[in-house]
Amino acid sequence: MKNNVIKNITNKTLGILGGGQLGKMIAVEASRLGIKTCIFDPNENAPAFQNANIIVNSDYNNKKALKKFVKYSDKVTYEFENIPLESLNFLEKNSQIFPGIKALKYSQDRLLEKEFISNLGITVAPFYQIKKYLNVKDALEKLKGNAILKTRKFGYDGKGQHIIKKYRIPNIKDNIEKNKYIIEGIIKFKKEISVIVIIKKDGSAVCYEPSENKHASGILRESLFPAEISKKTKNRAKAIAVKLARSLNIIGIIAIEMFVDKSDEIILNEVAPRPHNSGHWTMDACNVSQFEALVRVIFDMPIPHIKYYHNCKMINILGENYNVIEKSLYKKNHKLYIYGKDEIKEGRKLGHINILS
Repeated sequence: MKNNVIKNITNKTLGILGGGQLGKMIAVEASRLGIKTCIFDPNENAPAFQNANIIVNSDYNNKKALKKFVKYSDKVTYEFENIPLESLNFLEKNSQIFPGIKALKYSQDRLLEKEFISNLGITVAPFYQIKKYLNVKDALEKLKGNAILKTRKFGYDGKGQHIIKKYRIPNIKDNIEKNKYIIEGIIKFKKEISVIVIIKKDGSAVCYEPSENKHASGILRESLFPAEISKKTKNRAKAIAVKLARSLNIIGIIAIEMFVDKSDEIILNEVAPRPHNSGHWTMDACNVSQFEALVRVIFDMPIPHIKYYHNCKMINILGENYNVIEKSLYKKNHKLYIYGKDEIKEGRKLGHINILS
């Protein structure tokens, strides 16, 4: 057993599609475990390039670059959802991709995602497909005038979303006619939580305890661990998360965001088949981080029982509150992570702090 593990990681290279902060943190954990990384990103200043052994700086549709990438990569993973499926299908012919492609097919399109989850019998917010402007008015009648209008694709951190209240539709008729949209009912929730699930190659699951999220303007500001919800609700949330992960054929990691309403009912919000911002608390509050767990699954390494050492408040450092970094350096219970991005912009995630207690 021990010899097999050593063989699995000796002279191995993990290919990572995406060179942002998640790719960077995957690369750091891979390096700690003796695994090299080849990172593919179109941005020549991608933060993860700072930690890569091999760099492929090209567009994701470039077949020549993809061939180079897969030549150097024993296994492949990705750090974000919006990678062309055609490119992933091309790579899959020559390398195993974790946590799989099926989940990306759904997470890249909000309508397909909602339909898939709903068909599993998991509760989601009421939703309607929008093909033309008149569909918005019809849907609002069913949703009592309050809803969230979202682009079906390429939305993250609140981008591509419009909140509608009292039937006041934003002046984006041309956008609606040209692009694909979905409209969802607004959920009145008391808590927003995340569950990080790891599915091993043998199908067994490692499920982290839920954390509680706080958003502003569609951007995650804080994650609190543990979530202040009942044990019964935690167990239900974990069961739903594992069910969904297995239904998506995940081998690796998936993060699942949920709402908990006043009756303690769970409404599933979104899925992300990758490490997630709301799971950064795992880097310091327990024995195996979400990034390490992913690398372990990919390279057939065992994952020990998860032990929790601290409560944790994870705070995102955005461009507008960059000055918190200096103060954090003086705090003995603060664990500071700076991503190494080349520009400071409002709303851009530049790092995070794990505050332990």
